[in-house]
Amino acid sequence: MISGAGDTDPGPDGQAVAVEHAVSRLRERLYGAISGLATLAVLARYTSADTNAWTRVLDVGVATGGLWAASLLADWVAHLGVHRRAPLGQTALRMLRSSGQILEAALVPLLVLVVSGIGWLPTDTAMWIAMWVLVAELGIIAFLAVRRAHLHWWQKIFAATSLAGVGALVIAVKMLAH
Repeated sequence: MISGAGDTDPGPDGQAVAVEHAVSRLRERLYGAISGLATLAVLARYTSADTNAWTRVLDVGVATGGLWAASLLADWVAHLGVHRRAPLGQTALRMLRSSGQILEAALVPLLVLVVSGIGWLPTDTAMWIAMWVLVAELGIIAFLAVRRAHLHWWQKIFAATSLAGVGALVIAVKMLAH
């Protein structure tokens, strides 16, 4: 149970990680995946097999980079406003790790688009694969988030499938609108 900002939880490397930092990393990963899915859904509307995949790599890269920079800047400004000094050392590193989740969320979809750029997949197919990768990522993130929660097994499955379902709904709306 989370009772305060000073709580710790074992991280993936076995070291204690502040709960606040774990929450921040999870939030940024979800934000990156959902934003990436929305970006891909919009771009897919204007993508055909003849669309240059490298243009889509650049589009997604710029959108992801802009979101990452905005997240990092917002965190830095908020820290400066609350603590009246710039974040340094471990605090700055935690901010980079948290905001970096946005970049990590986009990695596999970008690799799929690079495969298309090399010529191994049509661009429109790569866009669809990239979107479904993000839907799966949303489900995995949700499952990892609730796996140790004090919930019944069916509630954990419901939470994970609900988040993935939101992603699938984005794709369904895109398909209906196209």
